Amino acid sequence: MPPLSPVGDYRFILPAPALRRYFSSYYFVEIATPGGVELDDLLYPEWASARFMLDGMIPASLVPDPVAPVPRASMTGPTSRACHVRCSYARLAGIGMLPVGWSRFVGSSASRCANAVFDVETDTGFALFGAIWQDVQRLQDHREIADVFDRHLLAALGPENDREDEIERVHAALADPEITDVGHLAARVNLNSQYVERLCRRVFGFPPKRLLRRQRFLRSLAPRMLDPALKWVKVLDASYHDQAHFSRDFRDFMGMSPRAFLDMPRPISKAALRARAEALGQPLQVLHGP
Repeated sequence: MPPLSPVGDYRFILPAPALRRYFSSYYFVEIATPGGVELDDLLYPEWASARFMLDGMIPASLVPDPVAPVPRASMTGPTSRACHVRCSYARLAGIGMLPVGWSRFVGSSASRCANAVFDVETDTGFALFGAIWQDVQRLQDHREIADVFDRHLLAALGPENDREDEIERVHAALADPEITDVGHLAARVNLNSQYVERLCRRVFGFPPKRLLRRQRFLRSLAPRMLDPALKWVKVLDASYHDQAHFSRDFRDFMGMSPRAFLDMPRPISKAALRARAEALGQPLQVLHGP
């Protein structure tokens, strides 16, 4: 099957300066394929994200679940599985949330929301994002929508939580390629291993061991996605024993083999990854440090 070339536009805008500690970016996606051809793609595991479907629809699921309609205004918790999407036409605005942002603006246990999607219009735990949806659903201009995001989130900012520095220290350690196990992570942040375990589940959504594996996997995958000419052996994290070790992680996080993934056209994820790297310096939200 030849690669598809959708008519698409992918834009990323930084939040207001006071919000950049909590949110990685605002993002805006418009897709309209030639002849209405349906695109089929996989999006990478990430931190939490609020999504507002302004027009059209992007049915989705976390692998291996079947693709299904999603709420027009939704919150996806932190994910450790790829998101399978299908789309021929859609206009979407989103808010990428960092772990410290989850702690400040949501507050409930991220582990209970991990690998799950919620309707922000009906779930009271996400009432802030339901209010945002009410104000953006009829807007057209992405800068106007970004202004509405800023206005609501700045109004909800409130006082700093005493544990935010602690959360960011753990986030920075997770992003450090030299940190390869939970003991090393706990020592780096000068916290008890059991406390780190509880903190990671509550704020980051998963146990620290899985977070470190996800980070290692995506850190290895991203360079290959940006430059298909690179060989896997050149990009794999040093803590991988061999390519078979990486392939096992690939199946775990993406639901398929590396070869099957590379054989997919991936028109949405390829374009979004490059646009994000150009705009923000990192191709994937998970690689965005504190």
